[in-house]
Order: sequence, then C-alpha cells, then structure tokens
Amino acid sequence: MTLRRLLIELLSDAPRSVSSIAREMGLRRGDAEEDLRHALRSAVAAGHRVEVIPARCKDCDFVFGDDRLSKPGRCPACKGSRVFEPQIRLRHDAPSG
Repeated sequence: MTLRRLLIELLSDAPRSVSSIAREMGLRRGDAEEDLRHALRSAVAAGHRVEVIPARCKDCDFVFGDDRLSKPGRCPACKGSRVFEPQIRLRHDAPSG
C-alpha cells in the first residue's frame, strides 16, 4: 500500500495532527506534512471531505485559520507559544442521488 493511501486510511479513522502522523509513520514532520498535502488532494478527488480542527492557543483561546496544517510557533494575539496543533480528519461523502 502506498504511503499516501495509508495516510488517507489513517485520517479516516480519527483526527490526527501532523506530528502524530509523523510519529506513527516514522517520518520527519516536514516530510509528513508534504505527503499529507498530496494525500489530501487525492482524497478530495476520490470524494472525501477534509475536516480541519484549527490550531488554538492554550493561553488565550485564539483560533488560527483552518487552512494551516502545521503547528504555529506563536499566538499573534498574546504572543504565547503554548499552541494546540490542528487536527485533520477525512470523511467520505456518500453520493447523492
């Protein structure tokens, strides 16, 4: 099974962060993010819907945009560095008809 197909299966089970994906698959975080972006494009083409639970500051609850897949370094609101990583999940949309 290809790495990207494996990523799609992994994200269909439960939401995961880029760091947890990298740990589970034995990859560097940067490599995991790159492969994840490609896998997400393939998943969308195959009829999946991408859900991103955005990164959030642990100190002030600032919510980052859902377009960001990797953990931000600092919060722009309070300048804190305690940030929850975004979580990514795939849902398979049933065909309508």
